[in-house]
Amino acid sequence: MLNLVRPREHATAPAFWPLAGVAFVVAIALSSMRLVAAPGFEFYLGPLFYLLAYRWFGLTAGLTVAAATMAPSILWWGHPVSVLLALGHVLVIHRFARGQQSLASLTFVYQATIGVAAALALVWVHSDTPIEVAAVVSLRKILCEILLAAVADLITLGLIVDPVRGTVRRARQFGLQRSLEAAVSIAVAGATTLFLLGELRHVGDRLAIHEQEVAQAVAERERKEPLRPGQRSTLLLPGARAAMPFVVDRTATIGAAAGRIGCARTDAGQAGPDDRDTFAYWLTMCYVVPAGPGLSAAVAPQPHVLALFGDVLRGVTPMMIFLVIAELGLLAFGRAIRRSMRLWEAALRGFGARETLALPHAPFHETDALLRAFVSTNNEYVVAEQERQRLSRAVDELRSTIELKLFNDVGFDPATCALHFVKIDPITGERGLSFPVHGADAGQFAASAGKHDVMIEFRRGDSGDDQWYLLLAHEYDEARGHWRYGCLIRLRTAKAFQSRMRHNARLMELGGMASALSHELRQPLFTISLAAENGSLMLDPSDPSAAKVAAKFERIIEQVERASSIVQRTSSYARLERDEREPTNLVQATHDAIRFMRPVMTERSIHLRTKLPAHVPMLLLPRIGIEQIVVNALQNAADSIDAARECGRADAGRIAIALWQAADAMTVTITDDGAGINDAVGPRAFDAFCTSKPAGKGTGLGLFVCRQIMDEVGGSIALTANDGRPGATLTLRFLIAEEPGR
Repeated sequence: MLNLVRPREHATAPAFWPLAGVAFVVAIALSSMRLVAAPGFEFYLGPLFYLLAYRWFGLTAGLTVAAATMAPSILWWGHPVSVLLALGHVLVIHRFARGQQSLASLTFVYQATIGVAAALALVWVHSDTPIEVAAVVSLRKILCEILLAAVADLITLGLIVDPVRGTVRRARQFGLQRSLEAAVSIAVAGATTLFLLGELRHVGDRLAIHEQEVAQAVAERERKEPLRPGQRSTLLLPGARAAMPFVVDRTATIGAAAGRIGCARTDAGQAGPDDRDTFAYWLTMCYVVPAGPGLSAAVAPQPHVLALFGDVLRGVTPMMIFLVIAELGLLAFGRAIRRSMRLWEAALRGFGARETLALPHAPFHETDALLRAFVSTNNEYVVAEQERQRLSRAVDELRSTIELKLFNDVGFDPATCALHFVKIDPITGERGLSFPVHGADAGQFAASAGKHDVMIEFRRGDSGDDQWYLLLAHEYDEARGHWRYGCLIRLRTAKAFQSRMRHNARLMELGGMASALSHELRQPLFTISLAAENGSLMLDPSDPSAAKVAAKFERIIEQVERASSIVQRTSSYARLERDEREPTNLVQATHDAIRFMRPVMTERSIHLRTKLPAHVPMLLLPRIGIEQIVVNALQNAADSIDAARECGRADAGRIAIALWQAADAMTVTITDDGAGINDAVGPRAFDAFCTSKPAGKGTGLGLFVCRQIMDEVGGSIALTANDGRPGATLTLRFLIAEEPGR
């Protein structure tokens, strides 16, 4: 849209209707003028005035002005066809003009159909009207009315008339569709009109030359054979398509003689311009040329005149074809614009209703791209809102399972030996709370100060039952000495009991699995911390990052489910409870584990390469357990790469995961280029508490638990050194059960 100046009133209500009446009288006066620009080219302004009246004042005013301004045509041509066509023109515009529909395009369609049909009907009624003349008249009428309709479009675009308030003001904006259609119509129809006008203006010059040629031919014939009064014959000029009748008589009576060969008037090259610029004049006149002493010849040039108009018609035909193509293109373009606007309106209504929308198919590439982006963003927002509600329910369920507490602004006060934080509560808002810490565990908080991601196990200070808790905190603020976000989880197994079990070989299985609670929970619950942070920041529906919010929410829900499964599994592992098996896709489980470990790989600059088939059979497996095996393997591979880098191998940093299928089993391998297998640890890699990691970085239970899971499903696990290159490979083999009846 084109922005213009602020609207300014040019007329007030008291003067409006008197001025409208004066304009009506002026319109009738101008429409009564018959502007003849060339032979057969007559111009009148009636359509401009009645189209303006329709646009500004409505149907009744349009019909009234059409009848008044086109009434003079009855005197010009002797029939009311032009008046009836004008009234039909207004009715068609009223029926099909919708909002921004162009007057020029509708006028073209109307004149090309109804107007041409009316012209053909006149030719049929007046059988003496040459078809060439009727065709030129129809073309002239179509071109003139398209031009006037386009001008009316531009005027009504720039000038707004309000008959209710009695004001006239300049428009602040132009309609894009109507402006374009009006401009193209003026350009194409104007060019065609100028071409037709130029050709018709040359008709008089060509006829003057032709008259000289006729005079020479008559003089030549008179020299060869004396002409006598009353003689009638035909004259065929060189190159002419048809012979012309002529009659010879005395000069004083030549006018009467011309009537005998069908001429209503004679032309000696001196007639008035109004007469010579009409079809009727050239079709009913005779040349008068000297034919000897006291004699003149009247020659009827009608065959030559019709040939000239036929040439004009053939010359303007390509321009008319171009005009037809342009107008049809404008109609299609306008229809496409209106369809695009309807799609936008539907999309906006759907956005307001907060519902998912179907992807549109707009006619324009640019509009389609914008609409698809808008609809996709809207749908992502709706999905994010639905996921937010799902997350809220999942968090409530998780809180009841492991007593999860989410909060922000987490800080440790050594003076009071307590955690201080702000609890996040969607109902009661933010509340400042404190949590006492056992004095023996205060040192862990002091050692963790300044670190952005921490996991601290501690005992509650005022609890006599030695109850342990796990704190996960993220993003340390140096200025305030606080972590911005965190969560607190009550551990179900006492820390003291875990410590005793780690040093008691006779209780290895029970103690190992109790310790695995802490080992297994760290990675998924750390994801809960990160996702809770993002969720609390990005729950604003007006935030443009809705797509990222949805992705974070999905991760939280997945990890919540995973954490719940691990807690349930570990809390009762004293009797080695089996996970419930379900149809599992090994490729999908591997992808889920990789996605979980992707932040670790990125943070440590490790390149992870996968070679996984697109389709594999489903196996009955504990999905969470299989994912935990892959996660544990990737964590061990990343730690091995870190160890290799600490030993000076800067090129270490690649992990490859591959899966292939044999007839009876599927095999997964996780290969790294890290430090490899410690010779002292290699034979006991799957034993409980066996680890080569420094104290505090590993419990030695990861591969032990992985072997137990593989034993449960009837598979096998092996850890081998890479042949001829650094690193190690963990191999998992899953048997494919035979189908019954095979």
